[in-house]
Amino acid sequence: MSELKAFIGLLYIAGFYRSGRQNTADLWASDGTGVEIFRLTMSRQRFHFIQSCLRFDDKSTREERKLLDNLAPIREIFELFVENCKKSYVLGEYVTIDEMLLAFRGRCKFRQYIPTKPAKYGIKVLAMVDAQNFYIFNLEIYAGKQPEGPFSVNNKPFDVVNRLVLPISKTGRNVTFDNWFTSYELVSHLLNEHKLTSVGTVRKNKRVLPNKFLKTSDRDADVYSSKFGFQKDITLVSYIPKKKKVVLLISSLHHDADIDETTGERKKPEINTFYNSTKGGVDVVDELSATYDVSRNS
Repeated sequence: MSELKAFIGLLYIAGFYRSGRQNTADLWASDGTGVEIFRLTMSRQRFHFIQSCLRFDDKSTREERKLLDNLAPIREIFELFVENCKKSYVLGEYVTIDEMLLAFRGRCKFRQYIPTKPAKYGIKVLAMVDAQNFYIFNLEIYAGKQPEGPFSVNNKPFDVVNRLVLPISKTGRNVTFDNWFTSYELVSHLLNEHKLTSVGTVRKNKRVLPNKFLKTSDRDADVYSSKFGFQKDITLVSYIPKKKKVVLLISSLHHDADIDETTGERKKPEINTFYNSTKGGVDVVDELSATYDVSRNS
């Protein structure tokens, strides 16, 4: 076991040096250009031997299990990883939910193409992370349409968020997400069923939005103006950052028409600045995991 831990440690060190894809001959070089800790830990031949022996599941039963689960080859190790993430950290009061794209161009029936992501092609992962320390607390892999059975789930944004927040249900935390997830129904559900507040941007095609919050024609002269709408526990704000553009946000955390004075003449509503300060948790994780990639072709 100690040797296996040492192997994993070397993978992490290679990632730290941004050498995850570097030829191992260069890492183990003894002419002064290599990284000494690799040679001191184990031989290069031993490293390759351990790498070639690693398996995440029983290959003899894999095809049978794939009939019920697209994630069968990694299901067990992935769920163990997620459980360890939950056990090892106490989240702060603000969390972010968003999607990541793990770069992958191999054969996979649920590989995604997301042109807005740096990798563009890969495996989509929905994650909940600490908004301030960027720790991954809960996540699930988008596996496409699963076969009917125990692993078949609804991949609609409402259901994805509802599953991800279960470990923090009724803890009073706040969840920030973007307009792919945001809906009035979700914000209300999180507050009433999970006792969680939430903040998110809203797409303009949502039917529940008042028409006055969408129009910019009668507000072009009022750039940097905000229009607020209040319900019992939920606030909607329409902000004009420039002519002919409106930004819509919804919040169950904020209950006043407060403007952030630190934004000067732009007069951004506090809902907006709060959203900007907590929305990037998953994006930071996505960026760091790509920069310090520990994966290696086997």
